[in-house]
Amino acid sequence: MIINHNLAALNTINKLTKNNKSNTNAIEKLASGLRINKAADDAAGLAISEKMRAQIRGTEQANKNIQDGISLIQSADAALGQIQNPNLQRIRELAIQAANDTLTAEDRGAIQTEIDQIKLGIDDIANNTEFNSIKILRPPIIETPPVTVPGKSDIIFIIDNTGSMGSPIANVKNNIESFVNKMKDEGVDVRLGLVTYGDISPSENGEWVEKKDFVTDVEVFKTYIGSVPAIGGGDTEESGLEGIADPTNGALSFSFREDATKQFILVTDAPVHDNATDGDGGDGQSSYDIDDVANLLKTNNIKLHVVSSTASGIATQLDRLTTPTGGTYMDIYGDFSSQLSSLASSIIVDSGNKEELENMPPITLQVGANSGDSFLIELFDARTDKLKIATLSINPADKAQEAITLIDEAIKMISSQRGKLGAYQNALEHIQNNISNYGINITAAESGIRDSDMAKEVMAQAKNSILSQSAQAMLIQANQQPQAVLQLLR
Repeated sequence: MIINHNLAALNTINKLTKNNKSNTNAIEKLASGLRINKAADDAAGLAISEKMRAQIRGTEQANKNIQDGISLIQSADAALGQIQNPNLQRIRELAIQAANDTLTAEDRGAIQTEIDQIKLGIDDIANNTEFNSIKILRPPIIETPPVTVPGKSDIIFIIDNTGSMGSPIANVKNNIESFVNKMKDEGVDVRLGLVTYGDISPSENGEWVEKKDFVTDVEVFKTYIGSVPAIGGGDTEESGLEGIADPTNGALSFSFREDATKQFILVTDAPVHDNATDGDGGDGQSSYDIDDVANLLKTNNIKLHVVSSTASGIATQLDRLTTPTGGTYMDIYGDFSSQLSSLASSIIVDSGNKEELENMPPITLQVGANSGDSFLIELFDARTDKLKIATLSINPADKAQEAITLIDEAIKMISSQRGKLGAYQNALEHIQNNISNYGINITAAESGIRDSDMAKEVMAQAKNSILSQSAQAMLIQANQQPQAVLQLLR
């Protein structure tokens, strides 16, 4: 018999500690529902389970990505459907109407007006259709700093040379240098052109419209301005439109740089009139309508700025030229220096800070849980110039026949793209179904590793609880054994 070491008690405590630990683990598993709560529970199983969890969460997000992609496709398809019908279908209907020889030139002019408005509507849809602020029917415009991407700007001054224009012409000459220098200081490559016109009084050379080609030297341009004669007493049927649209010498006859911001600055003190004949004496060979010229400028991405009187009659007519192009209206009698300075600032922004991509970039969707699980969606530029109908004309009748062919091609292009979008959507839905099945199966596999078998853990907890209680009872008995030594001492 010994009393220094109670081996029975020590063995009982060891078993009790082990049973308590097992009971605690069982309770933890029952409380969390997980077989692995810490790395010590199953180190290898934990590593496998975490890798599977990454796959599960990845598939869940990929499922959301696919749904976003389907929504984008549906947005593009809906917009293309609107372009196709009623817009293109209506233009085709009008072209067929115009091809009939029972119509007069005036009738076809009315039809052309409606066609032009429909084309503007198509461009509005293409320019403004977005998904999460992403342009999906036209290339995006990329913002870039003007220092790293210096811009180009082609600017043409269109100047009325009638007698009342002496002072405004002098204003242009006196302020042109600071105007150009402000842009050059910001890295803008500026070219200046000049057109002078007069509806009744020709120039000193006998020409109704005269043109000076682009120059980059502002001093040379100042000499051009200085040589403009302000002649005659003022025209009574002023238009200014021949100075813009005349195909031989007008502003639109200049050769513009493709990547340049294009600006016209019309300097006049008189209103413009619809259907004004050009300076050839009114023989009827050329005529220009205010709204037609404005739309032509807009189609060519040209901003028209007007320097003129703010009198209501004049401003009302000239606003019809500037507003559609996004140009500005400057007071001919105001502070011309500050007005030109403000215009220079806007041209700097236009030419240096924005760059439109030439082609539509594809949309890349992440449709899986791993790198490389991507899906490309090729988008379509639906603007009228890409549909090859920007300059569509139905006058005379043979042009109407050509217009029908062009519209048929545009409708075919839209149908082809809509078919492609439909195929994309079907493919994404199949991928989505596959991703969902994969997610379910890998979740089941991860559950087999990570989750507790609740029945088994309840059984283990009950067993360990009983063993702990039994060990406590035996510990009491083991502690009573040394009491027998006292009997010997009696």
